[in-house]
Amino acid sequence: MHPFVEHRERVLTGCWTPQHGVQVTSSTLPVPWLAALDRLGHDLHVRQYGSRIERIDWAAMYDPDGGAVWLESAVTVEGRNPDGLGGNGYGAQVDANVDEALVSMADLVQLQVANAHTAWPWGDDGGFMSPHLVDGVAVWIDRTGSSTPIGTLDERR
Repeated sequence: MHPFVEHRERVLTGCWTPQHGVQVTSSTLPVPWLAALDRLGHDLHVRQYGSRIERIDWAAMYDPDGGAVWLESAVTVEGRNPDGLGGNGYGAQVDANVDEALVSMADLVQLQVANAHTAWPWGDDGGFMSPHLVDGVAVWIDRTGSSTPIGTLDERR
């Protein structure tokens, strides 16, 4: 096992389902992280393209050397077995505010959803929306450059 992975600490476990939303099983993360996860869970209900997401299991991992947290996801889509926990992207500092944590989590979850062959979130004009921090606010930006705060998406018009 890689030495970096050996000393990371699991600081959150939970899941998301369309029926129950975000459910945190255990967490030692600060409150802003839980608020960010709730906002992210709202947007998971809408704008999926391709197979529907049935469940996402989560484990957040903390690196004590760098002070960052990464949200790993195991995505289950209709008619398929769950993928294993993973995440490829960047973490946020454990003392991050809600929006900083949210952008990191949205990026990590979005990539795992894509690895499960589903697109999320899908823009009004097609294509992925991508998470960004703009003037301190976590937003989804579509391919036209329009932005929507993360946690406020509705169904495509």
